[in-house]
Amino acid sequence: MIPRKSASEHTLRWKKEFAASIFGAQALTESLPQLDIDSEDLNKIDALFPIQIPSGLLAQSSSARRQALLRQYLPNAQELVDLHDDSNDPVGDISATQPSGVIKKYAHRVLVVTSSTCPVHCRYCFRKNYPYAKDNPNTHRFESALKFCRDDTSINEVILSGGDPLSLEDELLEYLFSAFSEIPHIKTIRLHTKFPSIIPKRVTPHLLSVLAHSKLNKVCVFHINHPDEINAEFCDAVLAIKKTDTVTLNQSVLLNGVNDSAELLAELSHKLFNAGILPYYLHRLDHAKGTSHFRISSEKTAKIMQQLKNQLPGYLVPKLATEIAGHTSKLY
Repeated sequence: MIPRKSASEHTLRWKKEFAASIFGAQALTESLPQLDIDSEDLNKIDALFPIQIPSGLLAQSSSARRQALLRQYLPNAQELVDLHDDSNDPVGDISATQPSGVIKKYAHRVLVVTSSTCPVHCRYCFRKNYPYAKDNPNTHRFESALKFCRDDTSINEVILSGGDPLSLEDELLEYLFSAFSEIPHIKTIRLHTKFPSIIPKRVTPHLLSVLAHSKLNKVCVFHINHPDEINAEFCDAVLAIKKTDTVTLNQSVLLNGVNDSAELLAELSHKLFNAGILPYYLHRLDHAKGTSHFRISSEKTAKIMQQLKNQLPGYLVPKLATEIAGHTSKLY
């Protein structure tokens, strides 16, 4: 399970904003006294999956659109409801984790769980109960993952995920980029991150230098679900990343009460494209425990997708993707 982190544990220089985040039920209640949830339930939820929200997200307007955006991050009493098909391992990550610590589910690529830390705890998270390593990330932590990738010559792509890989120090990311680039059959490295849309300052000159100097093909996949998550500061960060010859994509999750309309998703696709990002995936919700209130019926999903196809050119329509544990690919 993603562990609770105190602000004092985050020592990276660029994490001043992160250190000002709201951690835990009491801090959230103090920041949002009007929060419509029983204190006992709130404490239970926080114990199951710690509350963590950058304070800047709560300091903005209380419009209906803003409330839809915040629904991703604010606890809900329905998190205490488990349905029969809810799972602690909804996409089979735990069962596919190798002794080396990498997740190997699909041909020719592996996922390295770099960290348990994220800039925000999304309440629909499918890895909320993943057994993350308890030690602090360092070069030694990744030795077995690097060996696994050296030994399996069928692997040509490495995905850095987590948690969020940009929670690592730039020096450690530089080490990983360098180490993977020295493996002859590794051609592509992919970063899956939410940091630039939550704390754009995370895109530091050092990080940009790491990207710019890597000889690997580089892909950065952002995780944005709502068009209002895209602002000028984020767009500046994206432009800086693109200048390092990095391909920029976005993946979203279709969420009840957040982005469950074709109009909003079409707006998201246009704003992403204007920022230089191509819509990539629109994921169906993974059935992690405590996420049933985010579910959308298959019928409504199909209707939204048809409306999107009617409104957008094909290159702006994200692939509707379902991930099922044990399958050798996502279902499109």
